[in-house]
Parts: sequence; C-alpha cells; structure tokens
Amino acid sequence: MQDEILQEEKTSISNSTTIVGDIKAKEHLIINGTITGSIKIQGYNLFIGPSGKVEGDVHALSVRIRGHMKGRIEATDKVEITSEAYFSGDIKSKSISVEKGAYFDALVNLGSKPLKT
Repeated sequence: MQDEILQEEKTSISNSTTIVGDIKAKEHLIINGTITGSIKIQGYNLFIGPSGKVEGDVHALSVRIRGHMKGRIEATDKVEITSEAYFSGDIKSKSISVEKGAYFDALVNLGSKPLKT
C-alpha cells in the first residue's frame, strides 16, 4: 500500500511534527510524526510509518501500520499490521492482516454488517 500512496496525491507528516487535534483530508496520508486526535480520510489510505505515533480514531479506506497506534480504526477495505507495529484498540474492517512479531491487542469486527449479540 505504501507504494500506491507514494505515487498519488498525499499529505506527509514528518517525524519532527506533532499535531494535537483532528485531521480531515481528501487525499492519502503518511504519518511519521505524532498525532493525538481523530483522522478522517474516508476513501483514502493511511500509512503510519515506523516513527509514526497515532492516538485517536481513524476513518479511512485502508490503514497500514508500521509504527504505533492506540485507538479505533474503521476501514472500508483493509487493515495491515506489520511486524514492527504496535497496535492497541478496536478495528472494524472488511479484512485484516497481522504479521508475526507485531504487538496486537484488539477487538476486531470483520465484514460489512454489525455483529449480532
């Protein structure tokens, strides 16, 4: 997914940047800095790089995590947790992959329909 993002319009947040507040965008987002707040990029991809740290809720088409994230993810397509990632929170997505070696502590809801209790 990172290669796809790099070839299209995107916003990149460097590792020297810290944002406290919500982000809304209509393009792909690459985070190598620190974000505390919600991220809404519905229809676009989010890539959290190795030095990226996100604490908050995320709404995106797809999410790939190589860094740290704590919060809730709602992805309309897929979520990828790489081997170097740290993730703690909730995920709602059509599909998910978790590589060996990742820290993964999550409640996961797969599919487009809510779970019946």
